[in-house]
Amino acid sequence: MSRSLNEIAAKLRALRPADFDLDNVEANGGERLAALSERDDPQQWAPLLYSLMERLDEADLGSPGPIVHTLEAWSGYHPALAESLRRKPAPLTVWMANRVLNLDPPDAAAWLELLHQAAKHPAASAQAQSDAHHFLEYQATRR
Repeated sequence: MSRSLNEIAAKLRALRPADFDLDNVEANGGERLAALSERDDPQQWAPLLYSLMERLDEADLGSPGPIVHTLEAWSGYHPALAESLRRKPAPLTVWMANRVLNLDPPDAAAWLELLHQAAKHPAASAQAQSDAHHFLEYQATRR
C-alpha cells in the first residue's frame, strides 16, 4: 500500500542525526530511509529529500545511499539539486553536483559555479565547504 506524501514527510522530519550514528548499534536511520525511498513519484517528494539532506547535513546519510540513488533515478532532479545547493549546500548535494560534472554536461560552467558558491556559502557546514573545495580541485584536473 502506497504511503501518502504527508506520511512520508512526517517520517522524514522525525529522523535525527542520532538515527545515523554508525557507532550506535541501535541506530536504524539508513533502513528507515531506504524504506521511505521506495516510491515511484520522486518529482513529488524530492523536495522532502533535499530538505532532509540540508537539515541533517552532518549525519552520514549514505555514500551514495538511498537518497542519492532515488534522486538520480529521476531524470528531472538537476533543477531541484541546484535549488538545494543555492539554499544550503550539504555534503551529499555537493557530492551529487560533482557526479553531475563527472558526466561532462553542456552546462558544466553553471555546476562549477554552484560548487564555487557552496565552498563559501554561509549556511553550509564546514564539511560541505571542504567537500566543495575538494571537488573543485578535482574538476580542475579533469578539464
